Amino acid sequence: MKTIVSVNEISEFEIKPKNEIEKWKKIVSEEITKTWNSKKEWIEIFCPVCNKKEFISAFEKNGFEYVECNHCKTLYAKNRPNQTELKKWFTKSESVKYWESELLAKSAASRDAKIVEPRSQWIFDSLAEYSTSSLDQKVNYLDISFFGKMLNQKISDKSNNFNIISAGITSEGETYTSKSINVDSLENLNDISKFKNMDVVVAFDVFDRVESVHHLVKSLEKVIKPGGLLFATCPVSTGFEIQTLWDKSPSILPPDKLNFPSVNGLINLFNNSNAWSLLELSTPGMFDIELVKTELSSNPDLKLPRAINALLGGINKQGEGLFTEFLQSQRLSSFARIVLKRKNEKIF
Repeated sequence: MKTIVSVNEISEFEIKPKNEIEKWKKIVSEEITKTWNSKKEWIEIFCPVCNKKEFISAFEKNGFEYVECNHCKTLYAKNRPNQTELKKWFTKSESVKYWESELLAKSAASRDAKIVEPRSQWIFDSLAEYSTSSLDQKVNYLDISFFGKMLNQKISDKSNNFNIISAGITSEGETYTSKSINVDSLENLNDISKFKNMDVVVAFDVFDRVESVHHLVKSLEKVIKPGGLLFATCPVSTGFEIQTLWDKSPSILPPDKLNFPSVNGLINLFNNSNAWSLLELSTPGMFDIELVKTELSSNPDLKLPRAINALLGGINKQGEGLFTEFLQSQRLSSFARIVLKRKNEKIF
């Protein structure tokens, strides 16, 4: 299993402009209160990674109760809107409209250079390294990500051999000039069985929003053909920023982030399966130190262990880079990327 260490010069605010982020958070908080005041349609779930029922309470955020699994240490919102309600939120809410019109628009160039382009290269490099098929052949490519349009277009622009299906629940209404991209939006992520024989499935920002990572990965066994690859990203509970700031973490904002799997929970989930080979699980997150330092600066009364204050209080740019490399090498950043390969065994 590969672990990637790669420190790039990128700031959180290059892709998330600070003023717009603060306004977006305010809109989200107000809209949650208005939309889910009664919570009568909410559902209760067990651990989305290991499916165990035992947990301890962690904290409350914007009316969502987060708990920590006793077994795999996944952090998750125990009670939450159902998939129908979440699709409505991610396609029709005022906060998402603001996200698309203001944040995505203002940071489009930085996102393309710092996020979309590297992700596309990651996919092509992984296909060249891990796939048994030639890239000169047709590649059946399914994207179930949230807001995946920029990446789909990038993949299409780089190769004529990809038959791309944009199927994320936010992809309804997307338009493309490329004839190789078709839109077939899912109603929810609990049932993806209509898709078959995929060479590649991309699931960015999905594990953190689905009801059950365990169920989704099991369903993908029948969607991806033997030898095919699954690419995924998600935040993780065991990263430095999440563990340090906990309930004060700016990364924890429902319903955008409902699940924070632990690294060991994900590794056990994949390694216990007869259907998957885990090729890569890295935490190449670059924002952990910046987010903690920003929170300390804006909230000087924040009570953190003295060791954290001593570590970050006098750290210089070189030290930040070295510490970020350490966090990545030990899978201790708060953002994970994953590559799985479907084994050749038949699934009955």
